[in-house]
Amino acid sequence: MIYIDPREVAADALTEINKTGAYNNVTLRKYLRQNGAMPKADRAFVTECVNGTLRNMIYIDHIINAFSKTKAEKMKPFICSVIRTAVYEIIFMDKVPDSAACSQAVELVKRRNFGKLSGFVNGVLRSVAKGWQTVEMPEKNTPEYLSVRYSHPLWIVKMWLSKYDFETVGKICEANNCAPDVCICVNTLKTSAGELKKMLEEKGISVKEGTYEKNALHLKGISNVAEMQEFRDGLFHVQDESSMLAVDVLDPAANEKILDVCAAPGGKSFYAAERMGGVGRVVSCDIYPHKTELISVTADRLGLGIIETRLRDASVLNEDDRKKYDRVIIDAPCSGLGIIRKKPDIKINRTGEDIDSLIELQKRIIDASAECVKPGGLLVYSTCTICKKENEMNFKYILERGDFEPEDISKNLPEALKEFSGGGCVQLLPGINGTDGFFIAAARKKAL
Repeated sequence: MIYIDPREVAADALTEINKTGAYNNVTLRKYLRQNGAMPKADRAFVTECVNGTLRNMIYIDHIINAFSKTKAEKMKPFICSVIRTAVYEIIFMDKVPDSAACSQAVELVKRRNFGKLSGFVNGVLRSVAKGWQTVEMPEKNTPEYLSVRYSHPLWIVKMWLSKYDFETVGKICEANNCAPDVCICVNTLKTSAGELKKMLEEKGISVKEGTYEKNALHLKGISNVAEMQEFRDGLFHVQDESSMLAVDVLDPAANEKILDVCAAPGGKSFYAAERMGGVGRVVSCDIYPHKTELISVTADRLGLGIIETRLRDASVLNEDDRKKYDRVIIDAPCSGLGIIRKKPDIKINRTGEDIDSLIELQKRIIDASAECVKPGGLLVYSTCTICKKENEMNFKYILERGDFEPEDISKNLPEALKEFSGGGCVQLLPGINGTDGFFIAAARKKAL
């Protein structure tokens, strides 16, 4: 059998992510599929190495730059990836001996025809192994400290500090560097949370009940939920509690018409249909055909016949939809700064300029979607980000239209979250609320 070096796979994946701005989860799936013969333990190693390095890359580069005359950003991309992943092993992976991380990295660069640089790689890594704990950090209680300590771009840290205190931002950043468990939403049309929990625990899976949602379960020790029989039987779909809370705020009821304008991958549509008892209509839209197909496939697996998928640009009003829906939910395309713990590539690929362009799109989606709400109906706006421009300012934009009034959403939130809500909206924070960073707002359309 041909040996596949997991360190080489990790370095190649990391190089592609950094060079092309590729998504970490998409890139990892590709490389793991291409190297399907790797043992399960090696696949897990690659995943941790890539995601862990991405989560801690600013800190790792700070350590590298303390020992290398050639700074990380000036190194050849593959060499930089090898050194970064090896430093991650040295600092964060206790089960890997430092000597192994160093020697394997040197052998890897030799095998990839970078033999002339093997001495450089060896020297940097041996120095890091001996002295990384002595490297000076930026002064505490400064934005620079949080940026380096928790590997968050300085512009993000400063943006959050403009709204939250230093301790809160520190907790957000720390939580973003912790890999989350898998949160699933129980399909109550087929089973109950208690029944599904018992089924999974009997198979040796670690299951924890939801913090806020009675139909949420948190799983650990699962590498691929799609391989589970319970998944194939449609007993659940993957969805964070924060996203489920947005559907609680939407508060769909049987026999209503619901419009989900940016639906993919479909979690909110599925949960809404389940809350409606499978009676009524949920129209799930996306701009990409492969995403609407994914929604249809999952709806079939879950047995949710009331979901209808449509190929639709959410920023353009379909005249046939004007004033047709009891409730409309916008899960707007956003910067994703609330799901960094799941997609650490966001920290290196997102810029402030991206946010400015997204805001214009978000406003067009708001204007088109608002017209679809019946008089007296509800409009819910949500994002998976922590950004005032994309969140509170866009909700203000909705209210300034003049045809909506803020809805009291506290009645549909768990008691523990009521204190975080006000004025028709709530901002959930990693490290504070234990969920993704998620914004939810609701407005009621004025009656004629």
